[in-house]
Amino acid sequence: MSTWMYEMKKMFLLQKGLLFIILYFVLSAAVMLVLDKPESPDMEMNASLYSPYLKQVQGPYTEETEQFFTEEAARISDAKVALQKATDDYYDGKMGKAAFLSTSGPLEALLQNEKGFQLIYEQYTYVREHPVNRYFLYTNGWNGLLAHDSLDLLWVLLLLLLVTPVFCFEYESRMDALLLTVRKGTRYHAVCKIGLALSTVAVLCLLSTGLQYIFYQIQYGLGNGGYPLQSLSYFATSTRDCTLFEAFLWVTAGKLFGSLCFATLILLVSVCLKKYAVALFSCTAVILLPYYGLSLESTKYFLPGSLGFLVSTGYLRGTEYERNPLNNQLDVVFREVSLAVWSVVFAVTLILCLGVLVVILKRRTNMWSTGKRKRGIRAASLMLTLCMALSALAGCSSRDNTGTRVIFNYSSKQSYENEHYRFFVDETDLKNIRIVFEDKQTGEKHNFIRNPMPSLTRVENALFGKGTHVYYIKYDSDKAGFRENVNRFSVIEVDTTTFRERVVFEKKLSMNKSPLLGLAKANAQDVNFFKSMSAFFLDEHSLYFIGQDEIRRVNRLTGDMQVVLRAPVMRSVAFDGRMIYYVDGKSQVVQHDTKTDSETVVPDLITQAFVLTDTELLFLNRKDQQKLYALDLRDSDLHKLTDMPVLSFYCEGQSIFYVNKEDQKQYRLDRSETGS
Repeated sequence: MSTWMYEMKKMFLLQKGLLFIILYFVLSAAVMLVLDKPESPDMEMNASLYSPYLKQVQGPYTEETEQFFTEEAARISDAKVALQKATDDYYDGKMGKAAFLSTSGPLEALLQNEKGFQLIYEQYTYVREHPVNRYFLYTNGWNGLLAHDSLDLLWVLLLLLLVTPVFCFEYESRMDALLLTVRKGTRYHAVCKIGLALSTVAVLCLLSTGLQYIFYQIQYGLGNGGYPLQSLSYFATSTRDCTLFEAFLWVTAGKLFGSLCFATLILLVSVCLKKYAVALFSCTAVILLPYYGLSLESTKYFLPGSLGFLVSTGYLRGTEYERNPLNNQLDVVFREVSLAVWSVVFAVTLILCLGVLVVILKRRTNMWSTGKRKRGIRAASLMLTLCMALSALAGCSSRDNTGTRVIFNYSSKQSYENEHYRFFVDETDLKNIRIVFEDKQTGEKHNFIRNPMPSLTRVENALFGKGTHVYYIKYDSDKAGFRENVNRFSVIEVDTTTFRERVVFEKKLSMNKSPLLGLAKANAQDVNFFKSMSAFFLDEHSLYFIGQDEIRRVNRLTGDMQVVLRAPVMRSVAFDGRMIYYVDGKSQVVQHDTKTDSETVVPDLITQAFVLTDTELLFLNRKDQQKLYALDLRDSDLHKLTDMPVLSFYCEGQSIFYVNKEDQKQYRLDRSETGS
């Protein structure tokens, strides 16, 4: 058997290299299939509305494109005004039903495409800033493939497990001295080992990159590869003159070169240290410490070595700035790597790698390895490494607070009361608005949030309560120099029997660095949504967050998020533990079943404001001059509560407080007197 065949058998079978390779590709495919999130989820959820607009403007920016956006924006704006006017006239009795349907039908059909137009208009505002090298295209595929600088830790782990045993295996079994005594056991044997290791790494690197390309091609599509790189906002400030597909080839070449350099480093450390565990963790530290430890993201691209090339998208980015809110100055968050600097880094790295190969050959030719070696290190280190990798995937499921019926109203999002306490947002001191709780028996008032670092934490003025458990939202920030960035969003559960806190949901909002394995990389749309949401509620399985025009559901166990429903404006929303009540664009109250995701319109109920109780739906009747009505949810019985128009109202205990529209005075109505 030739030396090459023997070394291949040893690497792939005896050292379990083939098993590691199969596991790597299986795990990589599983991670992409299960955990991949599009850069713009709205494009996927509204593909049928977005695609027709994209087809009309796809390609470079032109005068026709400008005219199209101007005309379409005017059409949609006029349609919204006309539909609102027709709706008001119909409910005021100024327009018949037949005339209303004939008028509103075409307008509603046009407004159904509004979300698709909003998405393409966002691209339009980006493209028109620099139309020379920014084109209209479907970006999710190319963004997933190129628009990140995440280090593939599964790939790094595979390289460590494949390459480290190449020489360490001999030292572990004490075969190194014996091999150096045979005719082909010196330099020729070392060349075979090095050649096999580097060629294996090169082939696997190309296969890995090909797998990613195929996945994004099938999942989202990678059309228009000839468009400029700057068409992706991630590379907005780039000065590189290349296309998207050329950028992919450059990134692939960079990853290939970086992988070969890293493999060469592993071989050197293995030959010098001769201990599997020490070599394994030394090489891990060399690659991970600068990746996570450097404060400026671009610093790693100025350093010779394999790290910058393994995440070589940074070589294609331009200088990026972020405005510092403290001094209103622009701070550099990423510094462009010029072509001259890249050439120097590449040349130095290449020379170092060639020097490393010379050192390896010299040590394998002239040095005899002796000494005692610890047994069992290899198995222990492998187990510890796998535990480190798997720890990033570990999670904790939350406890359910079941058995208590819950009623949530958007209008009362700042207050909640249970048997012992009343919780509310205290706004008596406008400089110190905070959530407090009041003991119902003693009347004593205390701060609800016990925060040891208030300067780095902001609490949202929104509550949700269920029995003895009260939930609130907080945003945690970190300071880097003079900058303060919101980096984490959390939902906190407080058990009011002991006032112990527990995190039930957490979301990373910082986009500066991808977390371990890149599994929870935040995108701009999600970050903006979490920063702008105004209220929330939850059930035993999910959390629901209310945004400006949509409600999103997040699975409490997996963290998966999806849009549940949309409406022009989220004015009135209620939740009874299963059904979500909201007002749609036609001023109708709609019931959304969270179990089946089906919707039912409450018949003959037209309003812009309502409050849900245990048995009734209180609302301002748009059909009767905004008078206050109550709809019994058990038998659908409708009865009037006031004879005068109402401007606004709210419920507190068994009382209804409302403002008379005519005299602007507040009145109190006892619900027991109305039969509620």
